[in-house]
Amino acid sequence: MTLTDLLARTRCLLIDFDGPICSVFAGHPATTVADELRMVIRRRFGGELPPAIAGLDADPLQILIAVARLDDERLTREVADAGRDAEVTAAETAAPTAGADEVLRAARDKGRQVAIVSNNANAAIRAYLHNHDLARYIDGIVARYDGMDPRLLKPHPFLLERGLAGMNATPMTTAFIGDSVTDIEAGRAAGIPTIGYANKPGKRQRLTNAGADIVIDSMHELTEALHKTETRPAR
Repeated sequence: MTLTDLLARTRCLLIDFDGPICSVFAGHPATTVADELRMVIRRRFGGELPPAIAGLDADPLQILIAVARLDDERLTREVADAGRDAEVTAAETAAPTAGADEVLRAARDKGRQVAIVSNNANAAIRAYLHNHDLARYIDGIVARYDGMDPRLLKPHPFLLERGLAGMNATPMTTAFIGDSVTDIEAGRAAGIPTIGYANKPGKRQRLTNAGADIVIDSMHELTEALHKTETRPAR
C-alpha cells in the first residue's frame, strides 16, 4: 500500500504532537524539565530518588509514568502538575516542524477530520496551536489531562481509542501519524493504520521494526499524498 492509497481511504487523521507538529522542547530542553521533575520527587523522598527513577534517561514522560507505578497518588499529581506547567512554558519556544502547517491545511481542504493525540499536556498543545494560529484546523485534542493515570499514556491505546470515539471514526478509515516506537505500538494496539515519521537518523528502521504501515521522512510527503486524494464531503 502506498501513502496515497492509505490516505485515500481515510476520513480522520490522528497526529501526534511532539515531532509531527513541532519540537516541543526545542527552546526549553527535556533535560531541564526532567531535572525539575526529579526535584519534586527528591523533596518527597528526602533528597533521594527511588531506584526505579534514578536510572531513567532525561525523558519527562518516562519519569512521570515511573512515578505513577509507585502508587503514590499525591506524588503522581505533583509530578504531573509540574510536567504540565513545564510543557506550557516549553510550548512558548517550541520549533514548528517543517511542513506540519501545510499538512493541516491540506487535510482541511480535502475534508479530513484532524485530531491531535498526544502524551503531552492538553494545555501545552492548546497554547502552541493558539500561538501559531493552527487551532482552526484541528477538530479535537486528545492528550494528557489533569488527573489522568499516566500509565494510560501511549503505548497504551487509551488516548487513541478516545480519539476515535471523539471523532466518531473507525480504525480502518483513520490513520495515525507518530514519530516514536510507542506511537506505532499504540496505533497497532488500537487497530489503526500507522504512519511513522522518521525525523531523526535511525528512526526509519525502528519505526519499521515496530510495525508502521508506512514510514515517511518529511511531513511534506503527507501533503503531497493528500493532494492526490479525493475531497471528502464535510461532516
